[in-house]
Amino acid sequence: MQTHQMYVNGEYIKSTGDEWIDIINPATEQVISKIPKGTEEDVNKAVEAAHQAQQAWELTPNIERGKIVRKLGDKIAENRDKFIDLLQEEQGKDYELASGEVDLAIDYFHYMSEWARRIEGEIVPSDRPNENILVYKKPIGVVAGIIPWNFPIFILARKVATALVTGCTIVIKPSQQTPNTAMEFTKLVDAMEEIPAGVL
Repeated sequence: MQTHQMYVNGEYIKSTGDEWIDIINPATEQVISKIPKGTEEDVNKAVEAAHQAQQAWELTPNIERGKIVRKLGDKIAENRDKFIDLLQEEQGKDYELASGEVDLAIDYFHYMSEWARRIEGEIVPSDRPNENILVYKKPIGVVAGIIPWNFPIFILARKVATALVTGCTIVIKPSQQTPNTAMEFTKLVDAMEEIPAGVL
């Protein structure tokens, strides 16, 4: 049984609180892991780390962010069986549904990586003579992503890939029923030197 820590600013840290949540396998009703019940102070630490990482991440060229997002999809593909097993264990999905969800997550990371080449602005004609309006897209900053229990790896992909490719940092909060896939995902992020601390 794993006892998870919080992943903040590129490190696994203890919660400032002392409460834990048992993660139950719905098929066996056995406790399969424990996660800390986060506090407001924990959230503030994560948001501050993401805020500190935002400026450098935003300045990373779109194409480089796209390559990183694609590599995240590749890393999930390399660990496909593990993610399928985790979904089955923590959620009770059968193999077909679990494998389908993992494959959708891989595809979504790959799909969003291609948008790096499509983040473009516009030149809009003005109503006034000899004037044009330039529209360019800019990251909005730190994004919060709440991951539901029913599609924990696919919805994670939709939130993380989209934020990262557009130059935003992200703080995710996995479901307290199905956090193990998100925790496994943090290991992939932690192993990638291309992703600076605090970006996720």
